[in-house]
Amino acid sequence: MLDDLTTALLESLDLTDRLNAALRFFVPSLADAASIALEGHPPDVRMLSKGREDTTSAPLTLPLAGGGGRIGFLQLHLNAAGAALPGETLAAFAARIGVAVHHSMSFERERCASLAFQHAALTTRLPRTPGYRLDAVYAAGRAEALIGGDWYDAFVLPDGRLIVSIGDVVGSGLRAAVAMVNVRQSLRTVAQIHPDPALMLEAANRTLIEEFPDRFVTTFVALIDPITRNCSYANAGHPPPFLRLPDGSVVQLPTDGIPLGVQGFSAHVRVGHMMLGQGGILVLYTDGVTEIDRRPLDGEAHLREAVALLHRSDETPAATLYARLLGNGARDDVAILTVTVEESVDVPRWRFDPRWPDVARRARVEMSERLAQEGLNDAQLLVFEIVYAEIVANLIHYAGGTAEFLLQCHSDSCVLHVLDKGPGYQYAPRLPNDLFSEGGRGLYLISRLADGFSVERRPGGGSHARITLAKGKDR
Repeated sequence: MLDDLTTALLESLDLTDRLNAALRFFVPSLADAASIALEGHPPDVRMLSKGREDTTSAPLTLPLAGGGGRIGFLQLHLNAAGAALPGETLAAFAARIGVAVHHSMSFERERCASLAFQHAALTTRLPRTPGYRLDAVYAAGRAEALIGGDWYDAFVLPDGRLIVSIGDVVGSGLRAAVAMVNVRQSLRTVAQIHPDPALMLEAANRTLIEEFPDRFVTTFVALIDPITRNCSYANAGHPPPFLRLPDGSVVQLPTDGIPLGVQGFSAHVRVGHMMLGQGGILVLYTDGVTEIDRRPLDGEAHLREAVALLHRSDETPAATLYARLLGNGARDDVAILTVTVEESVDVPRWRFDPRWPDVARRARVEMSERLAQEGLNDAQLLVFEIVYAEIVANLIHYAGGTAEFLLQCHSDSCVLHVLDKGPGYQYAPRLPNDLFSEGGRGLYLISRLADGFSVERRPGGGSHARITLAKGKDR
C-alpha cells in the first residue's frame, strides 16, 4: 500500500495534484472522507476534501511534516478497512505524504519566483520602428520541471537600428532564469557601445563563464538596418531562424556556432548577412516549438510548413504560429519572435562625388535646412556643419568616388547616414598618439561633437557611417 501511495504521489510535481492523489488513496478504500489542511499556503489550495459529508465516524487527525517542521494536517474518517490498519501504518502514510507535499511546496515557490523573474525580464512592449512590425509569444511549459530560461528581446538603438535576440538557457529553475537575465543584459549593454553580433555574443559568453560556469546557453542575435535593410546576424548553437520570402517560399538562415559557455567560443562565432525584402517575415523561435513530440526533425518540418502559410498582412504572426503548432500547449517553454518587413522607409537622399565642391555645398545647405525644419537649434546646426565638413574631407581622402547621404529623423533625434564604396574604414574614439599629426582628428572630433557615431564595413564593400544629433539639446 505504501508503494501504491508513493507511485500516486510521484505522478506529478504539482502541489494540488499531489494533494488530490493523497485523498484518492484513502477515499473510498480506507476512509469515507478525508481532508488535508496546509499551513501558511495560499487559500486556493489551503484545504482540500474528498468523500461523504454525512459521515458520522470520529475523525483521526495526523500531522504532516516536511523540511524539519509541521506543514499541515491530514484528517481521516476511517471506514472498517482503514480502522483495521495499525496506527504505525497510518503514520507512515502521513509521513510519506508530508515529504511529498513539502517538496511540491518548495518547488512551487521556486517555480513562481522563476516565472515572475522571467516575465519581468521579457520585453513587454515591442519597439515600433518604421518599416517593420514585430510580434512575440512566450508561454511556460506544462511540465513544471522544465520552467527554464527561454527569452526573446527586441530594442532600437539611438541611430534607428533594430536588434532582436532569442535564446534558451540549458537547465531549469530560478538559477536558469537569473542566467538568462545576465546573458540578455550583456547583449543589450554591448549593443549600446558596439552593435556587432559577434562582439555581443563574445561578451555574453565571457559573462556566462564568469558568473555561471556550469551553464550553457544557445542564442541567436540579429542587427537590422531599416535604411539599407541589411540584416547581420550571429548564432550560438541556437535553432536557425526561418525567413518567409516575399514570394511565399521559406528558407532557413545558414548558421553555425556553438553554445555560450563553451571554452573557445570566440573561434567559432561567425557573422552572416542577408537582405530583407518587403513582405518578408523573419521567424525566431526556441526548441520548445520543434520538440513538442520529441521529434525535432518532424517539428522543424511542421514549423516550416506553418511559416509558409503566414501572410504579410497578418498582424500577429507569432501568435498565429503558436496556435497552429501548439494549440494545446507545449511541454517545454516556448518563445517565438517575428519581424515582418513592411514598406520601405522613405528618407531624403543625396548622391554625389564629394570632390565636386559646388554639389557638396548645395547638399550641405539642403540638409541644414531640413534639420532646421526638424527643430535643431543654431548650436546643433553648427555641429552639423562641422561634422559634415569632416565627413566630406574623410571621404575625399580615403574613399573616392560617389557617396550617398541619407537623413533619417525621429521624434527626438536625426541620424545622418553616409554610405561610400571605398575600401572601408573604422575609427578609434581617441586622438592620434602623435599630437602633431595632420590626420586622425576628424573622426575623433565627430565622435565628441555628435550624440552618437558609429562606422561599419558594408557587406558588399565600403563603409556605412551613422551620426546621431539629438533634438533640442543645448551644447
